[in-house]
Amino acid sequence: MSVRKQVLCKAVSMGVLALASSPVLASGEMTAAAVELDRVEVRAQREAQVRAVDLKRSADAIQDVVSSDALGDYPDMNVAESLQRLPGVSVTRDQGEGRFVVVRGLDAALNNVSIDGIAVGTPEDSSRAAPLDVIPSDSTERLRVVKSATPDMPGDAIGGSVIVESASAFDRDGRSLRGKVEASHQELSGNTSPKAAFNYSEVFNDTFGIALGINHQQREFESDNTEVEYDSFDGGADGDLAAIDIQHRKYTIERERTGANLNLDWRPDADNRYFLRTLYTQFNDAETRHRTIFGFGDGEISALGDGRYQVDELPADAIAKRLRYRTKEEDTIAASFGGEHTLSSAVVDYKLGWTKTRERVLDEIEARFEYDADDLSATIDQRSALPGYRIDGDGWKELSNYAFDRMVVAPTIVDDKEHSAQFNVRFDAENASYKFGLLGRWRERSADVNEAELRRGPDVDLTSWAGARLDHRHGDLGQWLDSGRMNSWWAANRDKVSARPQDVAENTALNLEEDYRASEDILSAYAMGTWDIGNLRLIGGVRVENTQFAADGNNVDIDQDGVAQVSGRRVANSYTSVLPGLHARYDTDGGWVLRGSANKTVARPSFGDISPRLGMNRDDEEVRVGNPQLDPYESTNLDLSFERYIGDAGLLSLGVFNKSIDGYIVETVTDNHPDFPGFEVTTSINGDKATVFGAELNWQQQLDWLPGAWSGLLVGASATWLDTEFDAGMADRAGEKFMLPRASRQVYSGHIGYEYGPLSTRLAAVHRSEYLDSIGDSRDYDVYVAPHTQMDFSLDIKLGQRVSLYLEASNLLDEPLELYQGNSSRTLQLEEYGRTYAVGVKVAL
Repeated sequence: MSVRKQVLCKAVSMGVLALASSPVLASGEMTAAAVELDRVEVRAQREAQVRAVDLKRSADAIQDVVSSDALGDYPDMNVAESLQRLPGVSVTRDQGEGRFVVVRGLDAALNNVSIDGIAVGTPEDSSRAAPLDVIPSDSTERLRVVKSATPDMPGDAIGGSVIVESASAFDRDGRSLRGKVEASHQELSGNTSPKAAFNYSEVFNDTFGIALGINHQQREFESDNTEVEYDSFDGGADGDLAAIDIQHRKYTIERERTGANLNLDWRPDADNRYFLRTLYTQFNDAETRHRTIFGFGDGEISALGDGRYQVDELPADAIAKRLRYRTKEEDTIAASFGGEHTLSSAVVDYKLGWTKTRERVLDEIEARFEYDADDLSATIDQRSALPGYRIDGDGWKELSNYAFDRMVVAPTIVDDKEHSAQFNVRFDAENASYKFGLLGRWRERSADVNEAELRRGPDVDLTSWAGARLDHRHGDLGQWLDSGRMNSWWAANRDKVSARPQDVAENTALNLEEDYRASEDILSAYAMGTWDIGNLRLIGGVRVENTQFAADGNNVDIDQDGVAQVSGRRVANSYTSVLPGLHARYDTDGGWVLRGSANKTVARPSFGDISPRLGMNRDDEEVRVGNPQLDPYESTNLDLSFERYIGDAGLLSLGVFNKSIDGYIVETVTDNHPDFPGFEVTTSINGDKATVFGAELNWQQQLDWLPGAWSGLLVGASATWLDTEFDAGMADRAGEKFMLPRASRQVYSGHIGYEYGPLSTRLAAVHRSEYLDSIGDSRDYDVYVAPHTQMDFSLDIKLGQRVSLYLEASNLLDEPLELYQGNSSRTLQLEEYGRTYAVGVKVAL
């Protein structure tokens, strides 16, 4: 048995012991006060906990829930941040904010993400992963993560199903008006930014309900980033890697999020319901990136010993300054209309859905300049994880010593839209029900990535672009540039800048190679039965999904004379997935629920992997090619969970799970491709099997049996342990097994809260261990994301029945994003964001 599996077994044993001793924790069951659930008070932690526990217990599938009340308990800016509070869930971050959700260690592209029951697309140009930082938390009513889908749910959920639900007026009692205004302050930038949200719902004549909400947030913030590349050097000892490239980056960002939802419900009688759900989100980023680059690998490197290196004959143009500006717009619209009718012998429901997601980056430009002076010498100090350096002379800090190299333009347009229709019918019998359904999804997607390098143009006096001084935590980067002045210069000189003749072919490849248009039609049908045998519920059935895929792309062939030949390429593929499932839930009368499931799920290849693209450079003997014949991932899943409910707000649970994933898709580089002999070919293939074995432990409870004010304490903790393994299919590393990318072996979270009288406060933390980000040619070149701990605090003071003041603080530990190459002594990337504080006022009428 491997060491990791031993650790997992010990974790499971600890969980079983905790479950066995849970009656000690249950001493508060008899004194737990009743909670009025039909009135929403957004600051009530306990009420939110009751809702989440109730939804988990009553669910047929294995799932975890965050309710709308709980979203206000954390300083969470978006849905991804809120979901990381759940057991088995972690996030990958961009600019300090959670962006993609990882369920049970599996890539976000293997999740199914839906809004009000309809699948949502992604603005990413090549991936299926849906970014959740574009959805403000204030636009949601509840969030669910289903970890073992039943046959009546879409089958593309190897990781899990992330379900975002907006509010219905019938979720609340009578008229509800909620609003808040907030000011947040980022420590690193010193900027203070506004946020506001408003929600209204009302039920008229007990039959018609309306719920609407709107929210807007602006953030002006910064991040300090350093990125390093390590490699061997001439004369160096085996395994001695020097920092051949160090880049300092400074980001200044103006980010806006806007969300709006309008939901209508009509329930003319007890047997008929109709609904309309709409959600709109807009995410805009105006980003300036400053870069100073030191290409030490262009010089002569020699080892001085003790982690220090000498660099001689460093050419001046190994030092460069770059300035990039872009505005990114990402919009998501989701709308669905449907109904449910109880007939004499059946219950029928149906839904029509439409989603549209788009990304526009129309103005991305980067100006590049090279240091223009005499050769230099430098020393590199790698005695700490982040290398330091010293360059002889300070001339590189002066803008007047830089010459124009090129302008790079990179506009990007991505459109993703889907229409869907579903129909379900359920027949109820004594202690049983039988459900059948159809789902059609018709998706159209296009990506247009247009990058070009323009090296001909008028000279630039870089001192005329000089900007205000900015601080960088990792060193003095000399004079700074102003993106507004760059944009003004570009507007005045755009027609004077062009590509060199020798760059035309490469620009053609950059413009066309990644472009594609694709359609994907999925037709699904299922049959499912539910049987109640005393306290035992059994759910069994099968789902069949047929996928029809077609796409158009480009073949770009650059010959040895540097001339590009372009031709179109169209491909089509189809496959059918049969997905059986069996689920069991045993709900005792004593607070125990036992669950088990065995099912199959799939995940379709990413659009970038299956797009019919081909880029060939005959001079470099390199080929980059898509693989439209990729098969989907197919996973066989086993789940077992033990849940002990403690009163109406407490829970102690232990779950174990196993996933065996066939056809795990990996990117390979080979010089032995049968279609391209003599070329180095980069493509994606279906690799060998990947396995995931894990355990989850979760505890949350209000200590309401304690005397007096102590009864307001709320505590919670969760832990996830993972053991993952797959074969990357790389010839250079044959026989090696790897952990799955983005799969942390441990994820822990905990909180301690207090609610008593007018006071509500909570301190929460989430920790994940390191994870593999990418695989290199050897272990020295594998890239890992370092462990990360996020700690946040919230304080809410109620000033009467209607108004409360709140304070929130996020990233209290000032935790950076850190990546390293090979081992933790070689920091590859370090990005810091600082702490953020917010104060605001909430009003509930």
